[in-house]
Amino acid sequence: MMKNKIALKLTLYFTAVLLVFALIIGGVFYEFFRQHTIDLKKREMRVQAQKIAEVISDNMGFLEQRYGAGISSSRFINYLDNITQEIVWVVDSERGLNINKERMERQMQARRQKMHGHGRHGGMQMPAPPQNPKEAYDKLPPHIREKVEQGFAGQRFNVEEYNDWLDGIMLTVGEPVYDKTGAVKAVVLLHSPVQGLHDAIWAGLRILFLSVLAALALGVVLSVILSWRFTRPMKLMRNNAERLAERDYEVRNDIVQKDEIGELARTLDILAQRLQLADEESQKLEKLRRDFIANISHELRTPVTVIRGSLEALRDGVVTDKAEVEEFHEQMYNESIFLQRLINDLLDLSRLQNTDFPIEKAPLNLCDVIQDAARGSRQLGKEKNLQITSRLDTDLYMLNGDYGRLRQMLMIFLHNSIKFSPEGGGIELRLAGGKLQIIDYGCGIKPEDVPHAFDRFYKARNEQNKSGSGLGLAIAKQIALRHDMQLELSSELGAGTTITVLLPPQLKMKENDNEEA
Repeated sequence: MMKNKIALKLTLYFTAVLLVFALIIGGVFYEFFRQHTIDLKKREMRVQAQKIAEVISDNMGFLEQRYGAGISSSRFINYLDNITQEIVWVVDSERGLNINKERMERQMQARRQKMHGHGRHGGMQMPAPPQNPKEAYDKLPPHIREKVEQGFAGQRFNVEEYNDWLDGIMLTVGEPVYDKTGAVKAVVLLHSPVQGLHDAIWAGLRILFLSVLAALALGVVLSVILSWRFTRPMKLMRNNAERLAERDYEVRNDIVQKDEIGELARTLDILAQRLQLADEESQKLEKLRRDFIANISHELRTPVTVIRGSLEALRDGVVTDKAEVEEFHEQMYNESIFLQRLINDLLDLSRLQNTDFPIEKAPLNLCDVIQDAARGSRQLGKEKNLQITSRLDTDLYMLNGDYGRLRQMLMIFLHNSIKFSPEGGGIELRLAGGKLQIIDYGCGIKPEDVPHAFDRFYKARNEQNKSGSGLGLAIAKQIALRHDMQLELSSELGAGTTITVLLPPQLKMKENDNEEA
């Protein structure tokens, strides 16, 4: 038994269709072939009857001279039978039926033997052979005599019926015989047994049956092969789907077919690829979650430990000197400020990462935000005597954004630049060609640290970055994303760092707004 149920069903369905098709074709073929054979036989007999009628019409005088009795001569009828290989009857103008008496006697004798062999002779009467042409004609069925009269009226006719004298269904063709004056002198009746036609038809059907049987056997074999080939990719996809369910996302179908199965295979491959990406992203998020917990624990542990240690020292009276007490108070105050900033940064990052959290966007001039951030950062850079400059190629760069968040993003960049810039250095803000760049000439970033610069809690471990929380650039990245901006960072160790903000296209302002501006 086949294990592939779909292939088995397809084979059975295909075989059933072939059987139905064979039956329909056989029935249609039988009907058309039968009708065609009968029509062909009728046309052939009609041609023979016409030729016989023409021969009789053209040679009536000769026949009278040769056979004495003319067209009623038994010898002449026998001659016509032998020539045509059919049964020929001639009805003369005296309504005498002239037949081949010898053939009639043979048929009667054969019929008696047949009935005797079947044991039916006791209950059936054999028709008596006609003694003369007139008697023979009178024994014809009424509807045949009616057809013969139509023949004497100049009409041709065809009849298909059972003939008791000939013991079988006969196909009869009638053809009038004209003399030189155009009068009908006789009617030729040409008989052919239908049984012979049926035998020919059944012989054709047997050939058709054998051909269909051979074709059916070949079709079944081909259906098995085609069904197997059809279901093989489906079996492969089923096995791969089971492997996907077992979290084996690297499996691929690699089926190339330009049909629905090929589309399904490609869809499954896309699904496997996306599941693989989702799994990798899930693992990455899980790693980020663990790193986040580890980092936040580390960042919180230090200030909490310092505050607790200071409080314990003050509570236990370990520190009593007023200057030392104030120093402890100052240290706890600074650590609490760090904790507050860390918590606020975490809240900001969480809100910005949540797409449902709205930010207040409105049309604004980015140049105003840049100038505002530059002014605010100059105060922070005074301690290191830094020169903070801005170079803008335009005074108007309109976009839809949140003024406060954009200023926060720029202040984060500037604060980092100030932190890592040397005494007396400089920081530049450049706006040109749809790009905003923040350039410093500080210590720079190691090449291995550049790809992780915008990750949460990722920070360089050096003297300048001791107080950082590692969340600033991550917050700036989220602000940029919420404003359809992209960030790029390039840095050279010991030479400085450049942050590039790729800006969205400017808003198209109405003419009246430009005039008011």
